[in-house]
Amino acid sequence: MNQMTDVKDAKRQEIKDRITAAQERNAERQEPSLGERVSARATAARDDFTAFAKEHPVATVAGGLAIGVLISALFKNSPTRKAGRYAGAKAAGYAAIGSQMAAAFAEQLMESTAGARQASADKLEDVGDAFNDTARRVRRTAEYRAANASDTARNSARDIGKTIARTLRRH
Repeated sequence: MNQMTDVKDAKRQEIKDRITAAQERNAERQEPSLGERVSARATAARDDFTAFAKEHPVATVAGGLAIGVLISALFKNSPTRKAGRYAGAKAAGYAAIGSQMAAAFAEQLMESTAGARQASADKLEDVGDAFNDTARRVRRTAEYRAANASDTARNSARDIGKTIARTLRRH
């Protein structure tokens, strides 16, 4: 019986070894090779570029032109270098015109803000003058009424004094 158990155990171990070897072979088959990985990355890059080109066609064309110009500029007598010099001179002229236009615009903007600032200062001055006029008018009215009250009080005091004096003289 012991031999039979040993034979069964040996068979089991052999089957387990075969299963392990088969699993390893399957795992190796499922792992992509270097060529497959490079191919997959190249395909992904192409798809990404295609998607970008569809979303941004102008940028793609401009980028392609820029790369072409850069490559052409590497050669000494290329027409790109000549065109680049010409374009550089033109661009400098346009930049100068653009900076003059920007300066003129900034000057106009400053003048208009200065005008607005002056208008608001004038309005504030008008409000201050109106406030001062009203304050003077209120003060004058208060002084007039105080003077009237003082006169009235003085007249009343005089009249009361006369009345008291007459009353004392009669008695």
